[in-house]
Amino acid sequence: MSRISIARLDRVTVVAVPLLMLIACGGGEPRTDAERLVRGKELVHQMSQRLSAANQLTATMQTVRDIVRKSGKKEPLSFMSEMTLRRPDRLHVTTKGPRQLEAWYDGKRVTIAGHADKVFAQAPMPETIDRTFDTLSERYGWAVPSNDLFYSSPEKALLSDTTTGGYAGRETLDGVACHHLAFQDIGVDWDLWLPVEGAPFPRRLKVLLKTRAGKPLVDITFLKWNLAPQVADATFVPKVPADYEGIAMLQRAAAMKNATPAPADPAAAPSQR
Repeated sequence: MSRISIARLDRVTVVAVPLLMLIACGGGEPRTDAERLVRGKELVHQMSQRLSAANQLTATMQTVRDIVRKSGKKEPLSFMSEMTLRRPDRLHVTTKGPRQLEAWYDGKRVTIAGHADKVFAQAPMPETIDRTFDTLSERYGWAVPSNDLFYSSPEKALLSDTTTGGYAGRETLDGVACHHLAFQDIGVDWDLWLPVEGAPFPRRLKVLLKTRAGKPLVDITFLKWNLAPQVADATFVPKVPADYEGIAMLQRAAAMKNATPAPADPAAAPSQR
């Protein structure tokens, strides 16, 4: 998903209206594959509309992702992060954990600081958050599954005409009743949990990267959403200490993935814009 992104941009499909109306009008739990796909896409659409309507937002996340060593051994990496976004062209991300990363996007370039190593990298970027996410994935191989939820249209980032799966039932996460959605697409399986009641903000996202070596899993729990934060302009201005060493962007991206520098694998990023 970002892209990894979970999907491709040759996008999706108009859903069959009669079937959608049947489900919406109390047809109960979907029973067929077609009904499950329609219901799942409708829930993603509701989430997407709510998130894309926000001009700015913050999200706090707990992530556990597999790091695949050259030996093939998987090691879990756990970290907290906070995303602050102002559409269409401002972004700030902080990560607390072993790597202590911080990134700023100001509409012209991305600056990434590795506080643990006292290094930073900068690179010019396109004029929007959407296109910057694409560039980070396609040019630098830095594909972050959670980014799909922060595009201007999350459903376009998540769903394609090759998406299968859909509604998987109800589950309880931390005492909250949730709709569990389970989708499959080219190169990726992904699961999303949305609350049954209240605002349709994601509570959990799991992504299995099937074309990556070792098939790593990324498991993201969303701890807090704020779609009306008070954010100062200074939040998006890079603040890199004077003693940090500047390094190449590709080198930084590789270090962040704990991998050898290499061009991005198109098969690992099935959705393209």
